[in-house]
Formats: sequence, C-alpha cells, structure tokens
Amino acid sequence: MLMIVEPSWAADSILGPSNAYLCFEGSRWAKSIHAIGYCDKAIAENEFLSKRDLAATYSNRGIIYSANGQYDLAIRDHNRAIAIKALLGQAIANRGNVYFRMGEYKKALTDYDQALTSNGEVNATIYLNRGLVLLEMKNFEQAKLSLMQAQVLNPDSSQIKKLLEEVTSL
Repeated sequence: MLMIVEPSWAADSILGPSNAYLCFEGSRWAKSIHAIGYCDKAIAENEFLSKRDLAATYSNRGIIYSANGQYDLAIRDHNRAIAIKALLGQAIANRGNVYFRMGEYKKALTDYDQALTSNGEVNATIYLNRGLVLLEMKNFEQAKLSLMQAQVLNPDSSQIKKLLEEVTSL
C-alpha cells in the first residue's frame, strides 16, 4: 500500500500558544480531532491573523479533517485557504492529498502540478506525492521522473530511494 506524505506546512509563522498555533500543532498529529476546536476558534478570531495565517489555519484544519476521513470538509477548507491567499502552494498540495486519499488521482495530479508552479517553491514532498499518484495511475515512467526529482531535492530520504528502486524494477 502506498502512503501519501502529508505536508503540514501552513501556519509556521504564528508564534506562542495562540489558537492558530495550536491548530498548526494539531495538524502535525492530524489523527487527533481535538485540534479542530483550536482551528475553529482561530478562524472565528481571524482579525488577529494575517491573510496568510488565516489561509494556513483553514488548510491545517483541512489536514485534520482529511486524516479523520472527513474529505468533503477537508476539500472545503483547502478551497477556502486557496481563495483567501490565491495560489497558496501548500493548500493546493494539501487539497491534492485529499484527492489522493479519495482515489481521485487526476485531480490530485493537477493539484500537485499547480502547487509546484504556484509559488515558485520546489518541494521534495510534492514531487514524492506526485510520484505516488502517478504510480497509482500506472504511469511508471512519469512516476520515476517525479521520484528522481524528489531524490535530487532530498537525497537522504530512504523512502524515496526505496520507491525509485521499486519503480525501476517494473
């Protein structure tokens, strides 16, 4: 079974024990639905957040919803994050992760591709997840290329090395 890597980047600029920060921390341990309350409070008190941090909080809540199988709510929150902070690459990639979990591989691939070009940031995790979705789609040659790019960006990853060995043997 392939396992998607959840990039929970979003709200790392919020300092201290604010609700937004606790939401971010909760997204790192996304199986804990408890953090939804922190996310809800941070969103309700959004006048204290920058547009980026509000978008990040929506995306973090989306990560938690996705990890708990609430995909419709996760997609809704990632869409809100993207609407608030247009082309927020992290939220686009996170939405791609939800589509991956739902088995909607074409949508996931579209989001990963958009995330790679949206903010000009190059990210090994997005290339890795892109490779995983391409493997699910049986597009082994493109999966190999994506995994090779992930390895260039993160040469010490044993997970990437193992996947590359597997796809090369296909």
